Order: sequence, then structure tokens, then C-alpha cells
Amino acid sequence: MEGSAMSMEEEGSGGEVAAPAREVLLISAGASHSVALLSGNAMCSWGRGEDGQLGHGDAEDRLFPTILSALDSQGIVSVTCGADHTAAYSQSDDQVYSWGWGDFGRLGHGNSSDVFSPQPIKVLQGLKIKQIACGDSHCLAVTMDGEVQSWGRNQNGQLGLGTTEDSLIPQKIQAFQGICVKMIAAGAEHTAAVTEDGDLYGWGWGRYGNLGLGDRNDRLIPEKVASIKGEKMVLVACGWRHTITVSSSGNLYTYGWSKYGQLGHGDFEDHLSPHWLEVLKDSCISQISGGWRHTMALTSDGRLYGWGWNKFGQVGIGDNDDHCSPVQVNFPEEQKVKQISCGWRHTLALTERGNVFSWGRGTSGQLGHGDIVDWNIPKMIEVISKDGLGCKQIESSKFLPSSGKIWVSPSERYAIVPDENIAKHSTNPIKGNGSDANVPENDVKRMRV
Repeated sequence: MEGSAMSMEEEGSGGEVAAPAREVLLISAGASHSVALLSGNAMCSWGRGEDGQLGHGDAEDRLFPTILSALDSQGIVSVTCGADHTAAYSQSDDQVYSWGWGDFGRLGHGNSSDVFSPQPIKVLQGLKIKQIACGDSHCLAVTMDGEVQSWGRNQNGQLGLGTTEDSLIPQKIQAFQGICVKMIAAGAEHTAAVTEDGDLYGWGWGRYGNLGLGDRNDRLIPEKVASIKGEKMVLVACGWRHTITVSSSGNLYTYGWSKYGQLGHGDFEDHLSPHWLEVLKDSCISQISGGWRHTMALTSDGRLYGWGWNKFGQVGIGDNDDHCSPVQVNFPEEQKVKQISCGWRHTLALTERGNVFSWGRGTSGQLGHGDIVDWNIPKMIEVISKDGLGCKQIESSKFLPSSGKIWVSPSERYAIVPDENIAKHSTNPIKGNGSDANVPENDVKRMRV
């Protein structure tokens, strides 16, 4: 919006600076970008912007959190990162917005175009949304009534619609008719859900046992996971190819791919069904998050544990070694954590004191520190932390509505190359039951030309 390109503290009466008292309410991390929701319904984003996932109307990276001007007055109450796209929900007008990489219809706009500024998903207009989950190339939304809409890539049935056809617009998952869904989670090519009754479901790509159904088969519609000792599930999260769930008693269970120790059981063995993480039996788990190959779990008393792939320090414990068992992450002055989000190679945490910390891969600025440096311990993001600048000096994107979206064909910007891990690992002995070579034939990533 023209006129919104000023920093947040510029306006005041009598020439005085009058910065709104804002604080971070919610954080979310994608493949190489990050977002935060601030009080006052403001939203900021930073990191990789090449596919438009930052929503600032251009393809530039941002090394610091930057206010998303296009959504400044839209009443945004939640925001969620996919791998290279982002979705947000406005409660004031019951509207879901999405932007970023559009391949396979993951933005829900009826096409596969990239979008560089937030656009409404027209099919979802008027629905009261409880939660949105974004995976690598697909998204889902749960309504307040417990119905589930899904859209995007569907080559392994991850949309739960009974087919393997991609969906360019949201469609209701009919298999949940009469079942009230509480929470959903999306991985690379699989999806999980917990119902209000405490049942756990899985569907999509299941080669690593990441559906929790006891085998390695795909499912095209949601299938209930066998109950675990009569426990009711209340939380679920997906990593790239593993799944995490928490019961009403605070017990944590993991299943799926474990080549990097991301299941946390002290080994590198895949599990085809939910497996209790006994080492955390004395902790009541209140929040979970799955990264590409790492996992984070938050306890009800504010302690944070991490494990799994740690090449870039994304576990946050001061080294770059993989860890197959949970290790506690330490924060300055023993600050307690109240929210956690895993990106592919980086991690974000919000503490009770109102400080945001980041660590792991920083090559695209996704850590928000103004540089492209990796960190293997939590480092406070000054500009949006209460003990730093306290959201008073965040710049806003200079968004001009006349510019609309800026779209360049992915084929012009990228070459398609095989997954890096196939070449890297396929000739090496693999611990566990799965290997990186066992990926769908069309599982590729894009490299910029």
C-alpha cells in the first residue's frame, strides 16, 4: 500500500515519534524463510524471497524482519509457512491469503503461478478457520466445525481425496464426514491429523512408516492409526518424512524416517508405528515441531529439547553433530520457551519474556540477524525481541498495489536437478530401514540457473 512504506515509528502527533507497543505473538519457519505475527494484527517476514514467499511484492531476500505492508489492515490472526510459500488467516473477514511458489496449486488460487504478494483464496472465503497446515507442496485448513479442506500436490494421496491428482483449489476431505478434526500437520508428501476424540490419522506417502499404520504403503484417504495403550492424542506435527504426536497425558510418540536420529529413540531405526519417547517420560510435552530432519519438543514448564540432523546447528546445542536422543537447548538467563517452530534447516523459538531466538542455517537471512551466518546456539533476533529493539524499528515493505504480482516462469529461473541426497548417499551403507535414495521419481528440487 502506498504510504505504508514508512517504518513503524515514523508517525506521531506534534512531530514526536509514537511507536505502537507491539510484541511477537506467533512464529513460523519455512524451508529458508521465517514469519512472525505481531500484536495489532501486523505481520513480518524475513529470509529467502526468491519465490515470493515473503510477500513483499518482490523476489528479494530480507536479512531483517520486515513488516508485510500488504496485510497491514487485514486483521491477520495466524500465519503458517510452507517450504517456499506462506498462508495467513484474517479473522475479521474470514479470509485465507497465500503467496509464494505456486507449483502444483499449493497456493489454492486455481493455477500454478508464483505470487509475490498476498492473494485471497476465494474458495475459502467466509469459512471460519481453526488451523492451517502447510507442507512442502500441499496445504490443509481445519474449520471451526472440524471439517478439513486440502489443496496442492497430491502425487501420493497426501490431500486425502482418494486420488493422486493435484488440486489447484481447496477441496473438502469427504472421508472425515461425521468426524470432528482438531489439528492437522503436513510433511513433504504425507499428512497427519488428530480428532477431537483423540484419534490419530495418517495418509499420503508412507514409505518410511511415517503414516504410523504399521507398513510402508501409501494411503489415498485418511486411515486411523491403532490406539496406543488407550491414549488419546492431542497434538500432531510432521517433519519432512517423520511424524510426532503427543497424548493427553503429555507423552511424546514419534514414527517414520530416522536416518538422522530425528525420532529420538537413541538409534537410527525407522518406526512404522508410533513409538513412545521414553527418555522424556518425566516431562509433560506441550508443543512439538518437525523440521526437514530434526525435531523439537517443548515441555509445559518451558524447557526445550531438540534432536536429529544438526549439520547447520539447527538443534541448537552448540555443536554440529547429529543427535539421536533429545538434548536440552539452553537460553540466556535460563529463559523459558513458550513457542517453537522448525524450518528445514533452522529453528525459531519465542520465550516467555517476549524474545525471539533463531539458530541453524542462515544462508538466506532466515535467522533475521542481518547477516547470512549459521548459528548452532540460540541467538536473539534484536529487532523483534522485548530485550532488544522491541518491534519499534521494523522496516515495512515498499509495496505498490499497481505492481501486483511479479511472476517469472520457474523454467526460466531454475534447472531441475535430482535430489542432492540421492547422489550423496545412495552408495553408502544406510542405518535404519529407509534411505534417501527411496524417494519418488519426481522428487526434485529447483536450483537457480
